[in-house]
Amino acid sequence: MKKLTFLFILLTTIVKLEAQQSKTLTAEQMREDINYYFDCLKNNHPNLYIKYSPEQYDSLRQETINKCTTPLTFQAFNKILFELNYYFDGHTGILPNHIWRNGIYRISFYFPYCTIQNDSLLLNNAHIQTINNIDLKEVIQNIKKSVGSWENHPNFNEVYINSHLTAYLATFYKVKPPYYVQLKNLQTNKTYLDTIPEQKPIPEFELPFHFKFYPNESFAILFYNSCIFSEQRKKDFNEILAANFKKMRKLKIKYLFIDVSLNRGGASPNNEIIFKYLKSKKYVGTLSVKTNIHTVPKAIAELQERNRIYLEENKTNFIKIFRAKRLIKILNKKIPSVLSTGIDVLEEKIPANHKGFNGKVFVIQSRKTYSAAVSFTQSVKQRQMGIIIGEEGGGPIRFAGDSKNYNLPNSKISFGCPTTYAWYTPEIPTKNGFLQPDIKYDVFGKTLEIEDYKKIIQLSKAMEKQ
Repeated sequence: MKKLTFLFILLTTIVKLEAQQSKTLTAEQMREDINYYFDCLKNNHPNLYIKYSPEQYDSLRQETINKCTTPLTFQAFNKILFELNYYFDGHTGILPNHIWRNGIYRISFYFPYCTIQNDSLLLNNAHIQTINNIDLKEVIQNIKKSVGSWENHPNFNEVYINSHLTAYLATFYKVKPPYYVQLKNLQTNKTYLDTIPEQKPIPEFELPFHFKFYPNESFAILFYNSCIFSEQRKKDFNEILAANFKKMRKLKIKYLFIDVSLNRGGASPNNEIIFKYLKSKKYVGTLSVKTNIHTVPKAIAELQERNRIYLEENKTNFIKIFRAKRLIKILNKKIPSVLSTGIDVLEEKIPANHKGFNGKVFVIQSRKTYSAAVSFTQSVKQRQMGIIIGEEGGGPIRFAGDSKNYNLPNSKISFGCPTTYAWYTPEIPTKNGFLQPDIKYDVFGKTLEIEDYKKIIQLSKAMEKQ
């Protein structure tokens, strides 16, 4: 009986979703949603015009409205908005609520990883001309607009384009495996056909964090695959770290590898859970946090109300009242500057940690390392906690974050908008805004073996001698 009930609920849900996708939005409803989106970003984004001007966004807004002059399905409208994402930073954009039910693009069919050159796919030494007779140029252009961003590293965008290819082919071109691929060899110019059979992709990782130990080689690996933590996960992480760092001391481990090559971010404060176990040097700097000037008065009013409540609740505690009033006095001095610029400047003094791991730390990053994981590598460099290994990260060290989700009024399509844009002074050295590895090493798409880790250790010793 329970199985029948579950199946009934599942089928009912699918019918409702399909019915919603078949409904249409009027031109007026879509225009209202488009204006809501652009106005929301204008009034809430902390640094919207870093790449494109207000006039360019006004032009993009009108161009989008012009594409929606006749009724469209929820899915068709979602696709049009989804293809705006390239014009915004990597933490701003439309989500594909009505394009893929249950996140099908995450569990889609397998297709070998391709290098992207302009709007062409390269597989090994061949240019893919067609897939099941579909010319790929338009497909790649549309995916690039949807899941790429001008802010991201090109290699990070390449990863996302690859991850969405099969979903785009299935959804908009009705192409599913087996894939019949026409290729052209780049060396011989010969054209030939190949078939890629149906198979499911292998998940990137099973656990958000876990350790591996190699006591005979005197090294351990912490796979830190996600910064997204629930309260329970945070508790588990603390317990696992405490147990495994104790184990490292017992085994006299000399080298610790922290692998963030698959970590696409989450909440950067969770990084501090690891940092308290690592030796670090004192860091003194300045953190500048920019918010949208339209949001500042409300934020100040909310802060003042919280301070008022705190003073009222602790009115009998002289020490707490004294400290609170002192802090309020400092904050009040900042208000005129923050109101006019939207920028709050904070002095950062992070004390050295002398009680952390006693060996050498290596942090492995890749093109998939993003957002809060980039903040992790940045902190490692700032506080001199370890050596960065691998390739350039997927996102810049300066980025707009602390995103808030909204829904469009008519279509209910979700989108994200950051609330803060932060940077440190002095800044750590970068190239085009991306943190460079201390030791370049081929890590993308690879499972590193014992010999790889041993080689990295030897490369670090050679670097120290230079």
